[in-house]
Amino acid sequence: MDQPPPLVTPTPPNRVRRIAAIAAGLAVLVGAVLLLRTPPDDQATPTTKPTVAPQTTVKAYAREGVIVPGPEGRPSPPPGVHVVPGPQRLQLLWGPRYYPSGQPENAAGYEVQWGRMGTMEFTRLVAVPAVQLDALADNTSYDIEIRTVDAFGQRSQPLKTSATPAATTDDPVWSFNDRFTSRVVPDPVNWRFASTGGCGKATHGEGEDGVHLVISGNCGNDPVALRARAPFTLRDTPVNGEFGRFVVETDHPSLGGDLLLDLVPGPADLIDGSPNGSPAPGPAGVAQDDPSLPPGAIRVRISAADDRTNVQVLVAPGTPRVASAVSAGTAPPPEIGFSVRWEVVLGAGGVTVLRDGVVVGGGNVVPAWRVATALVGFVGATNGIYAGVNLIGFVGAPTTVPVLVVPPEMNSGPVVVAPDAPFSTSVNGARVAGAQAAQVRVVLVPQNPPGEAVNDAFTIEVGGGTFPARPAVPGQPLARGVRYPIVADIPVNSLVLASDGKTLPLQVRGPQHTGQASTRVIYATVELTAPNGAVSPAAGSGIDQPLPRPKPALAKPSAKFFDAAGNPVAEGADVQRGRMVLEIGTDGRAGQQVAGRLAGMAGVEVRLDGQRVAGIPTTTDGPGTGGVWRLALPTGNLTPGRHVVEVKALGVDATTAPTFVYASFQLAR
Repeated sequence: MDQPPPLVTPTPPNRVRRIAAIAAGLAVLVGAVLLLRTPPDDQATPTTKPTVAPQTTVKAYAREGVIVPGPEGRPSPPPGVHVVPGPQRLQLLWGPRYYPSGQPENAAGYEVQWGRMGTMEFTRLVAVPAVQLDALADNTSYDIEIRTVDAFGQRSQPLKTSATPAATTDDPVWSFNDRFTSRVVPDPVNWRFASTGGCGKATHGEGEDGVHLVISGNCGNDPVALRARAPFTLRDTPVNGEFGRFVVETDHPSLGGDLLLDLVPGPADLIDGSPNGSPAPGPAGVAQDDPSLPPGAIRVRISAADDRTNVQVLVAPGTPRVASAVSAGTAPPPEIGFSVRWEVVLGAGGVTVLRDGVVVGGGNVVPAWRVATALVGFVGATNGIYAGVNLIGFVGAPTTVPVLVVPPEMNSGPVVVAPDAPFSTSVNGARVAGAQAAQVRVVLVPQNPPGEAVNDAFTIEVGGGTFPARPAVPGQPLARGVRYPIVADIPVNSLVLASDGKTLPLQVRGPQHTGQASTRVIYATVELTAPNGAVSPAAGSGIDQPLPRPKPALAKPSAKFFDAAGNPVAEGADVQRGRMVLEIGTDGRAGQQVAGRLAGMAGVEVRLDGQRVAGIPTTTDGPGTGGVWRLALPTGNLTPGRHVVEVKALGVDATTAPTFVYASFQLAR
């Protein structure tokens, strides 16, 4: 175990006591003045209790006998930077992958500034040696400065460079693609977004998020999905071994969660609740069974781990396999906030998954269908979803986006009602106009007991009549907690709007089982077919705003103890009286993964058994990013038994939540 580094002694204790005595005297004097000026109770006027401003500074402090570290020499700048230009973005990397000779000593994080014509318009704090700058103008030069930040907020000299974003020129021949640069994003002609109970949103990017699609939401473990209205269509015969490929460029799941690339042989908007979780990763290049998937569906599940990216190909049980596993390598973890191009290639030998052109996964299955619905699903981390999408495209047989007839808002009940329940919709009212056919799409979540086979049939009530519904994917069984999409073809003249003239009410009817909760209705929409010769309307001018981006978080603190000789002290172990060392560390990567950037740190405060014993500011040249600090704590005056240390990290912004960590030791008798 490394020995503790040299410790710096704070302000001498006798001076601290003199300052404390002076402060105490001033407090008595101020108290007396306030007492003289206070009116009698009968003259007092009601006042509100003043709001205490959040703490955003930390003063250097050490209780008598405590030794704390302080700043020394400034850190070195990064050794260099590798720049990857892209459309409206720049990716900057200065880590060991490109500079294996070594990183700056004492680096706790980095400050990145950028702008045009020498003006540093933007600043970002990061923990890792990589950053993606978005919302840039193509073919425009940007000046960039990167500084190393140490544990006390000291900055290095800047590493300076300049770079120019540029649009991609090596794209394949698309059968369909969208880069989300239209006035309204996502364009309703191309896309339909679905989430449980409206917990998610698909909107235009704003601010530093740039001109692209943002998926945001707080949906727990429920995936939200963006559904392409254009069918994903494979070629009849392969070209260079490929029937087609499904391409998505996004920064998800670099902040945590899962990215789901689904190809479903049926008109489904949402699939798979994965009530028991997806299968654990299996052998490389082998497709795995997932009972929650509809028959024939192919899912590529991508999840980010600390040291790698997990890529799985999942299919419904009973899906035929080809003889050989697909040759696939492993993928390092994605850089936080970096856009990555994922490609799902469907070939004669199976499914291959590429990340930025490198094979990172696959499965030994070949689709039995030629046309499928393409869904891009997002599962968030504990702090929700905030994902940028730059591109979705298909390569394969020609496909056509259906002409859009703007659908009405849907109003469905929360649960399936009994077949003989009173009608809740009316035959009277305005009808939906501009369509020649309609298909109602509903997603149910059955509540039957686990393992019990159910063959319930459902109908859709709309416009005072009922119409039979069928599974969106033939053969999908009802399973407890698993999303079950159904569809019903409805005559246009039965689409009767509510009294507001905008909302289409409907009700799902189905069997009710004794001792079993009603099947839930989590999503409903209607897809309208335009008359022959119609064209899609121009996109409107309204721009919806995403749900709030998660606030930047501080690097997450940790604490552990060493004895005076530098040996680690196990939690709960007896410590001999005298002196011990408290090491405070931070996990900057974990903090940055909350929002893609770090909150500026004001410093850390340490309390022992509730009493403040140390304060370490981290703002010498600007906000800190974290670090490692070792403090010497005297234990000679403590009573035998358990003692608790609290470490509190504070931000420079009043909206940044402080973070805490607690550790304890046992003082021997």
